[in-house]
Amino acid sequence: MRFFFKNSLISSIITLGDVMNAIIFDLDGTLWDTSDVVVRIWNEVLSVKCPKLKMTKEIMASLMGKNKAQFMDDFFVGVEKDEAEKLISEIFLHEQEYLIQHGAKMYDGVIETLNILKKKYKLAIVSNCQSGYLNAFLTHYSLKEILTDFECAGSSPLSKGDNIKLVLKRNNIDNAIFVGDTKSDEVASFEAGVPFVYASYGFGEVDNYNAKISSFEEIYTVAEVLLK
Repeated sequence: MRFFFKNSLISSIITLGDVMNAIIFDLDGTLWDTSDVVVRIWNEVLSVKCPKLKMTKEIMASLMGKNKAQFMDDFFVGVEKDEAEKLISEIFLHEQEYLIQHGAKMYDGVIETLNILKKKYKLAIVSNCQSGYLNAFLTHYSLKEILTDFECAGSSPLSKGDNIKLVLKRNNIDNAIFVGDTKSDEVASFEAGVPFVYASYGFGEVDNYNAKISSFEEIYTVAEVLLK
């Protein structure tokens, strides 16, 4: 097996008799990789509207997991806030239109594994993305009927950790695990008080996690252990 557990962390969160009943996923770097598409769209707009800036896959990877405000502060250095807001709104619109129609690179086994998992667990997505971006993902792959719920920074002013709590509360979920790939996912998971499964095939590196997977399909076996 390529996944493994950090038992000390699990024991600090999970007590004997706990019954897990939900899996909550991050989006970028966990379910799909849009970096090639997104970098191209960003540069198409920037080359016309703000040629002094250029997006690269390396920059995009460093910004993954951040909310819109953090993203803008880190990327639009030296650009007036109003101009940056107009630019990012135009870019987001182009992203949404493209992704609804064409989708992006889905990690191997995502659709198949989600369809297996839905028979046993409630499934949800919590992301720091804009609402149109999440909608594009759900629409292109027809995933709304598979999911119990979803939430994103574009629809909720709460932190990612609080959005995880929100999804748990409004769906009467007592226990869950959160699957993500970045430091912000690690922080959000522990803020929400749920075990964190690190998707090491994604964009980021983390320090603490309850379990680690190197491919999406492995979440099924991990869930069998954590969600007894």
